[in-house]
Amino acid sequence: MKVQFEQSRMSDINVTPLVDVFLVLLIIFMISAPMLKSAYEVNLPKSRAAQPNSLQGIEVVLAPGGRIFIDNSQVTREDFSSAFRQIYSPANPRPVFVRADGGLPYQEIVETLDVLRQSGATDIGLVTEPPRPR
Repeated sequence: MKVQFEQSRMSDINVTPLVDVFLVLLIIFMISAPMLKSAYEVNLPKSRAAQPNSLQGIEVVLAPGGRIFIDNSQVTREDFSSAFRQIYSPANPRPVFVRADGGLPYQEIVETLDVLRQSGATDIGLVTEPPRPR
């Protein structure tokens, strides 16, 4: 009988260290996930009407030096139209968020908006950030 008692005690598993490790990993991923979104530096224009959004759509970034990113994938200006049409479907429209550097010429932004409209995108938003308090 003594043998059966010891075997039943050995079958209990302590899951507390496992839960602790998972909670630490969860906290690490929660802290590092927002930093992964901004892989490139873009100085957004300031606007008092800027409101936070969840960016649940396609993100187009116009960075300095003529670099263009569609959802973190860099494309050339010549390939931008075809690359965007591969991602965007007018049958299943998603919002498109344009993050353009504040120092870019207005003509580059307008040309990008023209390509988006010609591809069938109707819900296009320009992303800005609120001004810093003085």
